[in-house]
Amino acid sequence: MGMTIWIRGARLKTLPLAIAPVLIGASLAWRDAGERRVAVAVLCGFVALLLQIAANFANDYSDGIRGTDAGRAIADEQLSRGPARLVASGVNPKKVLVAAGICALAACLCGLAVIALTGYWWFILVGIACLAACWCYVGGKHPYGYHYLGEIFVFIFFGLVATCGTMFALSGTITPDGLLGGSAAGLVAVAVLCVNNLRDIESDGNHGKHTWMTAMGLRNGTIFTIAILIISALIALRHLLQSSIYAANGIPLIAIIAILCAAQIAASYAIARKTYRRALPLCSLDSLTVAAIFVLSTMLA
Repeated sequence: MGMTIWIRGARLKTLPLAIAPVLIGASLAWRDAGERRVAVAVLCGFVALLLQIAANFANDYSDGIRGTDAGRAIADEQLSRGPARLVASGVNPKKVLVAAGICALAACLCGLAVIALTGYWWFILVGIACLAACWCYVGGKHPYGYHYLGEIFVFIFFGLVATCGTMFALSGTITPDGLLGGSAAGLVAVAVLCVNNLRDIESDGNHGKHTWMTAMGLRNGTIFTIAILIISALIALRHLLQSSIYAANGIPLIAIIAILCAAQIAASYAIARKTYRRALPLCSLDSLTVAAIFVLSTMLA
């Protein structure tokens, strides 16, 4: 169970949320990027992925020692509403914290490589802000994830920062489309967090973890989560319909819209049915569908 439990602790189902904004930012900047665009884009992807995994381990550590993840052991997974967690399964919390640190360090090394290739040394400040956001979500004495701020920070860092940071690293500019693309990615990331918090709404309330879902309640929270998924799709469709693909590629256009609609319907249905174990990966994969709109719009234009 050694390696398997660590892979599960990395929460692979959430990793599309890290890839999607990088794909959006890279696609929007690709034509204006320099000769090192492949290396910079790949490094940006590794930064996002490693920070996501570091945040997952850090959250597991912090929630585990607080008792928020009580009952999330692998042995009790079928009885629990949520997936198993490392600390709750008996893994030494210090080892989980070390794993988070190793992933964060690897992300920093990739980030320094981006800085070396682009010359944008102020990216160090962005990196520090990202690390602080990863830790302070549920770590420290006053975690913002316990005080209604998790959704806001997820939107900012998993949406705007990741997308616009990638775009700027490649082209040196941030356009309105970059902000809209970042917003679309950020909204999907917020939806995934909301699904997570809808599933845990009872236990979060019992442990003093205040989220938008504990404030809205199950019914309103469900409506809100589906609504922001729809808004993210509309932003992507707006970008698609404003690109030249709309006039020149009728069949690809219909196919892309059909795939996006199918992904949205599947995720929304799972949320409405309260089948959160299905809804979470569906919403996470939906971020890749939204990203594909931006990528294909650029490729086929």
